[in-house]
Amino acid sequence: MKNLVTVIIPFFQRSQGLLKNALLSVGQQTIFSQIDKIIVVDDGSPVPAKAEIAALDDQPNLQEKIQLIEKQNGGVASARNAGIDKVGASVSYVALLDPDDVWLPEHLELAIAALSTGTDFHFCNFTHIGQTVGAFERAGYISPADHPALDGEYNHQYQGDIVRQITTANVIGASSVIYDFQKHKNSRFKTDFRFAGEDYLMWLDITSNSDGISFTSKITTHCGEGINLFSGAQWGTEHLCKRLFDEINYRYYLMNNITMTKANRERVKEMLYDNRTAYIGNLQSMLKRLKLSAIGLFFKHFFGNKPFRDTLLKKVA
Repeated sequence: MKNLVTVIIPFFQRSQGLLKNALLSVGQQTIFSQIDKIIVVDDGSPVPAKAEIAALDDQPNLQEKIQLIEKQNGGVASARNAGIDKVGASVSYVALLDPDDVWLPEHLELAIAALSTGTDFHFCNFTHIGQTVGAFERAGYISPADHPALDGEYNHQYQGDIVRQITTANVIGASSVIYDFQKHKNSRFKTDFRFAGEDYLMWLDITSNSDGISFTSKITTHCGEGINLFSGAQWGTEHLCKRLFDEINYRYYLMNNITMTKANRERVKEMLYDNRTAYIGNLQSMLKRLKLSAIGLFFKHFFGNKPFRDTLLKKVA
């Protein structure tokens, strides 16, 4: 079948060459002919995506599948949504890839083989830069032997508490996800979570209305750094305050909107209060460095946001 999958890449980077590497990894897919198009969304990036794409002039077959969307900066959720909005009506699957990550050649082939068995949400094992151990093994939350094998050696039907997996294990990376677009055409990322949680809420939305979930135990994605909102947020900075603010809002949202087990709920609450402690510590670090913007930021967060205020006052049930 032709034109089976569309790849969406949100782009905001300050380092050259990252997007080119990501795109080259798409071009090396064993089922490249089944890719309908590759949608790159330039989210007001300091390094223009257009220049990165132009550097692929020796890859005409790859270039001709790339559709570039340029927009004002609105965050990764809005960039991904802009890409989803341009997916063709007849496309079967959407695959997500961040611009600082790369796929191994079998990535799409394995994922689509699993999805073709009737599942509609798929993710794979992955590594971060400088690591050799996969996310599944590192976190210890997924043992392939506990999940029924699908066709082939590496694909499995996920069985278990997917809410717990998404909300506490954090082993479903955005660049590892492929989902059934026909089944989930209306699913979108929540744009009010700019720095944290928008991806996990998307996974929860899709899996809450899923016919089946699958995963690839083999590592088929390598995640780089680039501009990473999590590892790149340094202590004592306004950016970290904003990220922790979103972390707090994300987990508060989980507590009030997502059905989960008592044990899962207690773990999410524990993580919420860990975010609270980190926010206060980061704020104190800013003040010690005479970064007076911390005062205005705190008042904005405290008086303008009930989830944050409830968390700071420890009023979360």
